[in-house]
Amino acid sequence: MQSFGTDRSDASSVLDAFASRLGFVVSVGALFLLCVLAGLRVEISIRHLEADHQVFSDRQLRNGFVSMSDIQRVLLVAQEAEAERSFSEQTRADFIEAVDILYVRKDNFQRVLRAGETLASAQAAISALETVIAIADDAIASNFTATEMLFADLLEASDLARVKLVSFLDDMDRMQNIVLRNQADAVQGQRNVVYLSLGGLTLLGFAALLLLRREVLARRAWERAERDVEFLAYYDPLTRLPNRTQFHKRLGAVLATNRPVALILVDLDDFKGINDTYGHTAGDGVLRCTATLLSNRAEELNGFAARLGGDEFAIVVPTNNLERLNSLCHGLLQDIADEFDFDGEAIAIRFSIGLATNAQLGTNLCHTVDTLTRVTDFALYASKTHGRGRFTLYDQTLEQQYLERRAMIEELPRAIGDDALEIYFQPKVLLRNAEVYGFEALVRWHRNGNVIPPNEFITVAEESGVIIELDRYMLRSSAALVAEFNRKNGTAYSVSVNLSALHFSSRRIVGTIQEALEGSRLCPKLLTVEITETVELRDWRLTQKIISAIRSIGVKVSIDDFGTGYSSLSYLRTTMADELKIDRSLVEQIETSEKARFLLDGVLDMAHSLKMDVVVEGIETEPQAQTVASMGAARAQGYLYGRPVPAETAMKRALTSFKEAS
Repeated sequence: MQSFGTDRSDASSVLDAFASRLGFVVSVGALFLLCVLAGLRVEISIRHLEADHQVFSDRQLRNGFVSMSDIQRVLLVAQEAEAERSFSEQTRADFIEAVDILYVRKDNFQRVLRAGETLASAQAAISALETVIAIADDAIASNFTATEMLFADLLEASDLARVKLVSFLDDMDRMQNIVLRNQADAVQGQRNVVYLSLGGLTLLGFAALLLLRREVLARRAWERAERDVEFLAYYDPLTRLPNRTQFHKRLGAVLATNRPVALILVDLDDFKGINDTYGHTAGDGVLRCTATLLSNRAEELNGFAARLGGDEFAIVVPTNNLERLNSLCHGLLQDIADEFDFDGEAIAIRFSIGLATNAQLGTNLCHTVDTLTRVTDFALYASKTHGRGRFTLYDQTLEQQYLERRAMIEELPRAIGDDALEIYFQPKVLLRNAEVYGFEALVRWHRNGNVIPPNEFITVAEESGVIIELDRYMLRSSAALVAEFNRKNGTAYSVSVNLSALHFSSRRIVGTIQEALEGSRLCPKLLTVEITETVELRDWRLTQKIISAIRSIGVKVSIDDFGTGYSSLSYLRTTMADELKIDRSLVEQIETSEKARFLLDGVLDMAHSLKMDVVVEGIETEPQAQTVASMGAARAQGYLYGRPVPAETAMKRALTSFKEAS
């Protein structure tokens, strides 16, 4: 594997070198040089062929063969004269003509030979021709007086000339073979050069194609990556709707122009129940179905839908027409009335909707995305508060509530620091004799001359995150009040303090509890922290570790409001609590309903089997107290034993009642 990786790395390096500017120049230069060398090679071969062709000339060969014919013609005329024993006028003329032709042939032969390469056989042939011509010229000059000797001399010279010409023709034939062989070699060399050139061009072309393909693939991958990054930056991958970032950008652009715009926030009711019952795959299908529905409805009004996160969606439409907007919201509720089919399972989907327009912001609020989103979310919260499966239009009433809510969010941190909060205690008693053994700590806010109950600001504190500091304040103050009262009066009252689920996302709460104990010097076993059972704790492993750490320092853990939320045996078992507080909803009908008594009895048995203390909340009458006591309950809390009052008052009343009973 290592060797394979090295080879690929080397190949990649070569390709990178070719792809560089220097590599490209070198490659082009090498290709140019290769072509020049191939051209020079071909040029040299051509010149050699031309030279060989010049040596082996058709005219030279023709002169050689024709010269033999011309010699034969001279001999024939001389032979005819010898046969007649004299030269007639005609014979003389024919002889002179034959000699003249032979002379011209020799002269032409010699001229052609001088233009080419000098050959010994060619020179010998020409000399032999000159001898024949010289004998003939002598005969002509002597007026053919020696006819008898002429033929003999001519025959001898002609034989010699023919021998020389044959030798010349043999040399030419040999040279012809050499030329042909040289031509074949030249063609072979040219073929090799061509093959080499083509091979080099092929390799270079292949490398260029690889580089081109690599460049194209890299560019496509880069473009895909850019598209994916852009998509993930501005779109939700599950529903393919614009995400919160794009929603904020597009809505902000519209608000900046002061054009009419409406915002609709849509929240799926009990989406967690869908995930828990049918699985997350079904939940994803519900989200996609919802996204399609919202997007189609939004496009009808030239708007767009977005997913803000989880099961929360938004619709932005460019209109302030409340009639059209009301129709849109009604249409959404009607569309979702049909059940969603998933693998043969019919899943009911319900919406809660909040609606607001930029025209409704008025002059009291800034026309920003955050402001419009907050007021619309407030309308959505109103829909959920009033029964869900409905829509609420942000109006003046909600605006006053929203402004009041915003003021609370701004003032609550100052109220904690300025001691504008007061600790109230409600007693917890033993059912056998109604003796107070401890208290549940509650809080009241003195604001603008009024006492604000917790149900009006605890939710605000939860949503704004101020609940963290509020709970710390409650821990420190409650522990200090009880510890001081116990020291002064020799009592051992305990106190229970509610903690928000937000504390169970880190281990800081353990340190906060230890600080409260150390600062107040309260015995750890007299402090109980209550976890509201209706709040979903997200990370159970971390929650268990935090609860275990709290119990390890001696502080008790209680599950509050049991019976109103995610009640289950598994919840009780995994939470490892010391105490269970049964919600008043299981007690209200206990005197008249057999079913209510059966449920309460089952919860009591379950808690006792887990060795948990049980506190029954909501006891308001003596018959209720007697009934739950007969069922095995030992502890209770409710208006029958005392309403929440300032902490000092509650503890003094408890002490007084104890002394009177004694």
